[in-house]
Amino acid sequence: MIKVSDYIKTGFSANDAEQLLRIIEPMVEKSEKIQIDFSDIKIFTTLFFNIALTKYIVQLGLEKYEEMFEILNLSDVGKSTYQHSFDNAVEYYNLSEEQKNKQTAILSDFDDN
Repeated sequence: MIKVSDYIKTGFSANDAEQLLRIIEPMVEKSEKIQIDFSDIKIFTTLFFNIALTKYIVQLGLEKYEEMFEILNLSDVGKSTYQHSFDNAVEYYNLSEEQKNKQTAILSDFDDN
């Protein structure tokens, strides 16, 4: 089990997410069951969850993600924020390849400006 508060104090920034990823990534590579305990973490952003967790929905697929990841002890704010990130990732995962390519093109145009 990963006790998040052993590594970070908030689930706020990209940096927080990257620190957590250092712990998660080796477990994902081994296809291990990953329990993530958010006890004592109270501040969250969708960005944090997008980078640290729900990107794996897009990479692994929803079924594999749900088999591998167990999210524990989120505060009410954490649950709401995580759910938003989760729903967005599932929606993206379910897009056709053509729709994904259009989304990527839109984001690339945005990054270029």
